Amino acid sequence: MTEEEKKEFEEFLQWKAEKKKREEEEAERQAKLAAQESIAAEQARVETDIINTPEANEWENEKSKSDKLIQKGIFGLCIIILIALIAILANIDHTPKKEQEPATKENIQKDDESIRIDSIKKANRIDKVKHSIKIIKAYLSAPNSAGGVDAHFIWKNVSDKTIKYLTWSGYPINAVGDAVACEIRGIIESGGKVTGPIKPGATDGRNTYWECLWYNYSAKKLVLTGIDIEYMDGSTIHINKNELKYIR
Repeated sequence: MTEEEKKEFEEFLQWKAEKKKREEEEAERQAKLAAQESIAAEQARVETDIINTPEANEWENEKSKSDKLIQKGIFGLCIIILIALIAILANIDHTPKKEQEPATKENIQKDDESIRIDSIKKANRIDKVKHSIKIIKAYLSAPNSAGGVDAHFIWKNVSDKTIKYLTWSGYPINAVGDAVACEIRGIIESGGKVTGPIKPGATDGRNTYWECLWYNYSAKKLVLTGIDIEYMDGSTIHINKNELKYIR
């Protein structure tokens, strides 16, 4: 991840956190507003009940006073419960944000470390491929009278180890870049094998070729698809199609 991408990612996280904060504050405001409306409605109802309470006699007056006390107690209890609920919601909303920020930073650090490790591995792999062999030339001969084309593969051992075997694979293409098959064998991809020892710094393939590897009058060019190398010490390396550019 580049510095610019990292900065954009951090700005995105900051925007997301601010958006969540605004949503939480709006939810808290709505909860408080609902509580206030509920309290106002309850108070209005209590006042209406007080105004409409009949006072025909002393017993009724005492009963009315008792009802008023009960209603006031219920009203006060509702207020306490609503205030406590708002306080709990406020604490729940803000607590995760404090815990989320370190976790997000930790994830960014992990991602950066993973990218760094992958970059090191890729660089080491490219260096290893570059110090294996160097392709000097890979081409096809002109078709013979039967349409057979010879494959030529000239290369140099640029490693510090002696090569025991080298196997290459590829296919022919025509003048417009399309793959063509062998008209006798029916195959498109084929290849060849070199038997060593090929010592460090030595070049191979100038005086050898693979005769009539394909039969097709339209075959013009050889496209390599991969190379496998086995060294005398038993170690091996496979160079895939995407890595061939490092050894040309």
